[in-house]
Amino acid sequence: MVIWRRKIYRIFMGSLVPVVYLITGSVFFPLIICSFFLTLLLALELERWKNPGVWNYILKKYGKIFKTPPGKLTGDTYFMISTFIILLFFDWSISISSLFFLVFGDAGSGIIGSKYGKIKIFPGKTLEGFIGGLIFNFIISLLIYKFVELPFYVLMSGVVISSIIECLPLKIDDNLTVGVITATFMNLLNKFF
Repeated sequence: MVIWRRKIYRIFMGSLVPVVYLITGSVFFPLIICSFFLTLLLALELERWKNPGVWNYILKKYGKIFKTPPGKLTGDTYFMISTFIILLFFDWSISISSLFFLVFGDAGSGIIGSKYGKIKIFPGKTLEGFIGGLIFNFIISLLIYKFVELPFYVLMSGVVISSIIECLPLKIDDNLTVGVITATFMNLLNKFF
């Protein structure tokens, strides 16, 4: 598996929903896109469990993009579940920000960590990967700051929280935890401070 191919795929596909939300300002179209992909992924999961030969065929054709041990949901499925939750329960600015942090933090930590990672902080996680995720998220926060209606400190808290959660060895897939926890934290900080 080539990590940069998987991460480029994730950046392109993962940015689709927040970009559409940013452009339209309405949750309707992002929810339609998310619902379509979530339905497609859940159908794929069902087929994968019922007929492992189908999944083996997909891995042969697209193995550089997917990485999932048997018996677990794919990262893409967790990602779409997280996206759906965020779109339903959080406002425009929080949704867009946390979804971009989910996409770019994952890409930054994966690309930098796999290429330069030497200092292990958790199993499969390195200090260099953490810093890579932090840098990618910081750059995306600067790019979206003028468009989202959030104080700068709330946006920066999302950068830090999402990067920390990305590197923690949690039992739940980080495609689910990073976005939802970051959105929750940013929402609380925005409402109460």
